[in-house]
Amino acid sequence: MAIDLTIDQQGLRRATAWSKAVERQLPFATSVALNEVAFKARTALNGSTRQYFNQPVKFTETAFLVQKAKKRELVAYVFANNQQGRNRARYLRYGIQGGTRRAKGFERFFAGADSDGTLTPGTALIPTSLVKLTGAGNVSLATLRSISKGLSTTNKRGGFFVGTPKGGNRPPGIYRRSREQLFPYFIAASSAPRYTGRFPIQEVGSKVVQRNFNQQLMVALDRALATAR
Repeated sequence: MAIDLTIDQQGLRRATAWSKAVERQLPFATSVALNEVAFKARTALNGSTRQYFNQPVKFTETAFLVQKAKKRELVAYVFANNQQGRNRARYLRYGIQGGTRRAKGFERFFAGADSDGTLTPGTALIPTSLVKLTGAGNVSLATLRSISKGLSTTNKRGGFFVGTPKGGNRPPGIYRRSREQLFPYFIAASSAPRYTGRFPIQEVGSKVVQRNFNQQLMVALDRALATAR
């Protein structure tokens, strides 16, 4: 027993026309779908920063942006903010890939301000309990400005000292002078801090793509075909 399948000329013309319409509209529909998914991925990544980072600042929570795809360039990019040509979100890579942290700007600045050359430009400075931190755990600009303004190697009753104190076997760092005593504000680390990667951006992004792209492509293609001229 067999079933004969056939199509008449009118049906063939309709199928051919539909196929050509799909071929014309597919690049545009694909770009629309890519962009819809890219923005969903951006939302997921920005939201995930609150899960994988401890009290992230607002900049971290909104770090990821989208470069949209075009029908002649079917690639959409989701990336961390590179504002004004500077990779302002470069610190995120330590949470993503791990690795040894580079010296921060204030660490390089104060290393060059020590009196005895014991703080090298790559030295990491660990704040003590005397340093008031921001809600995100960072050293405030006000604290850094106060230290910079108060640097002195001669005033025994005030200001700050950068280097290794004489006597007492105290480590190098940044100390505040008060009543002819030195109080540690920052202690030089024996080795650079090393981070373990914990932010799985590839996994987060892949889940968004897997769950959404096919559906978004069909929706975009249906709309493109319905409005095609």
